[in-house]
Amino acid sequence: MLASRFVSPWACLTWMFAVVAVAYTQHVLGYQAAASNTPVDICVVIRAYWGHGGASQQGLHKLITSLQRQNNPRWEAVIMVLDSRPFPDLPHMLQQLDDDRVWVFAEWIGPEFAARSGSQWVPTYHSMLYNLTDEAVRACPRSTKWVIMTNGDNEYSSMLFDELSQHAVADVVALDYYSRYQRPTAKPCERFAAEPGKPACKQNLLRWCHTDLGANVLSWPRFIQEGKRFSQLAPIACGLSAEHFDGVLAHHLVDSNWSVHHVTNSCLYDHSPSPQRCARIGGVWDDANNVWEGGGSCITQQEAAQKLLEDPSGLEQISIALSNDGNLASFTGVSAVPTDISCLRQKNVAQQHAQMMDYFGPTCTPDIDTEYVKQMMGDRWRPVDWSCIGSAQQMLEQQKQDQQYQQSLFRAPPPPDLNDTTKKPSYRRRYEPPADLKQRNEL
Repeated sequence: MLASRFVSPWACLTWMFAVVAVAYTQHVLGYQAAASNTPVDICVVIRAYWGHGGASQQGLHKLITSLQRQNNPRWEAVIMVLDSRPFPDLPHMLQQLDDDRVWVFAEWIGPEFAARSGSQWVPTYHSMLYNLTDEAVRACPRSTKWVIMTNGDNEYSSMLFDELSQHAVADVVALDYYSRYQRPTAKPCERFAAEPGKPACKQNLLRWCHTDLGANVLSWPRFIQEGKRFSQLAPIACGLSAEHFDGVLAHHLVDSNWSVHHVTNSCLYDHSPSPQRCARIGGVWDDANNVWEGGGSCITQQEAAQKLLEDPSGLEQISIALSNDGNLASFTGVSAVPTDISCLRQKNVAQQHAQMMDYFGPTCTPDIDTEYVKQMMGDRWRPVDWSCIGSAQQMLEQQKQDQQYQQSLFRAPPPPDLNDTTKKPSYRRRYEPPADLKQRNEL
């Protein structure tokens, strides 16, 4: 079991990423210090790919715009790209934004970095992605107080950085957030509805299935000083694959006695796609196949009408008033924000609800729904034991005892050629496309 893990391709790439990052880190930090006299408080590491391009109201552009609306201007956005396809919109987008606080840490493009094979994730992709994330975090300026790691299609409330200024002594600021995974074992569509006594958005419980990478703001100095890395989490992940390491890290930090401030009175993060964002763009939320389609999706009015036309006996469309904290305008900069949305679901609501409870189960049931779902599931309810996610000390001890891991470092291939411009990370304050970008895009 251990032997197969350490000769896998992503284990070798872990070493490759680390060697390249070490070779450039001092150069990066020195260049940043010389380039700006303004200390950076918040470093936002953004994992992007070609799908985050497009119009100015979508993806990466919208995320960076949400950072520009913050009252605290002392932030920096570090962009990293790892994919098999180029991101042709990136240079145009960053030139349009014209913001020196936004720069590209790495563009790794090649068939070996493919994210999907057909509709399935490539097994090694998330391991490689988190390995590169580890290095991007270490490229944040030395003055950084907080680090946020997020994907390029998410958004933040304009009130977030003001909130962070009130919690300087915390190690983690945990944000409740809008998400397609809100109350996943409640009834379809109704799980997003505003109800007395129910939370305004998904509660961040800092454990797998109840958190998200972008929902936790971490102390950058402590993260660096303690050598925290996603690439170290496999031994304590309870068998979860790297795709789920955001939840494993959150659980691990709590077990490692990191102090947490949980922001419970606001929803300051929008995890894309969410019904709340879908309502803002005039869409319809499709909750009819939320088990098989990753929590649901936002579709157009025309797409919803076509689905109802094709399956009139199996689907229904209802209208719901969305749960929210009353500050949805902080994501848009405009005062009029819709809070109602049409939602598709199966007409046999009881059958769909049973499928959701069976699929997401006790593991993903939020505390507020536990008693109801436990009663509904009866004998199918099985308590969750997360004791296999160990503490920091347990992880360190296991690594010390794992001689195969130490030996694997010496078996790893040499670092990549630093003159290979198609693979090496690119560090620059403003985005300057490589000279061969046009040529590579035409191939």
